[in-house]
Amino acid sequence: MSYQSRHRIEPQPSFETLARRPASGRASLRERWVAKLIVWRGRIVARRHLAEMDARSLRDAGISPAAAAFECGKPFWRPLGPLR
Repeated sequence: MSYQSRHRIEPQPSFETLARRPASGRASLRERWVAKLIVWRGRIVARRHLAEMDARSLRDAGISPAAAAFECGKPFWRPLGPLR
C-alpha cells in the first residue's frame, strides 16, 4: 500500500488567495491573521506528511530523499519549495 492511498495531501492555498477580498474593501487585520494561521497550519501538516513518506513513496512521487529532508527541516513560516 503506498503513501498516497493512505493519506491525501491537500493543495495549499496561498496567503494572497485567502486574504483576497471583493472590491468592497481590504481584509481586516483579524481576517489576515486568520488566513496566515491557516496557511502556516497547512505547511506544518504538509511537512509532517512528507516526513512520514517512505523511500518508495518518495521515489514514486519523483522526490529525492535529500529534497524531502531539506523541506522537512524548514520552519513553518517559510513557504514550500520545489521538490522535483
